Amino acid sequence: MVAYLDSSVVLRHILNGDMAISAAFGHDSVISSELLEIECRRVLHRCRLQGELDDGGLYTAITRLEAVLAGITLFVIDDEVKKLAMEPFPMAIKTLDALHLATVLVWKRRNPGEPLVLYSTDAAMNRTAYALGVSSALLA
Repeated sequence: MVAYLDSSVVLRHILNGDMAISAAFGHDSVISSELLEIECRRVLHRCRLQGELDDGGLYTAITRLEAVLAGITLFVIDDEVKKLAMEPFPMAIKTLDALHLATVLVWKRRNPGEPLVLYSTDAAMNRTAYALGVSSALLA
């Protein structure tokens, strides 16, 4: 089975040391969108500029992020993903979440029959995934 990580799970791990992410790495493989790296690095820079991370905290967070990224296959946000993300979803979701879910749906199209579970701490993301027939780990 494949685990799809959204940024919320990774950020909780790299900023707070939360180990719920370890369940995802128990799967055969872990995937995400290249958006995950962009989001995580942007949040780290923002936290540093706002004084929420000092030098040591930034170093720890970057080290954790690099370790996570080493175990993930990141997929390019290609034209198929972008077009799907522009379409309506069954529930209201934010733009970046739509890009993550579009990546999941495109991956599922390209890998029919291969089971995938979404790991997210975002309730709207999990509800929308459920409405789309995507299994979710329902992390709180």
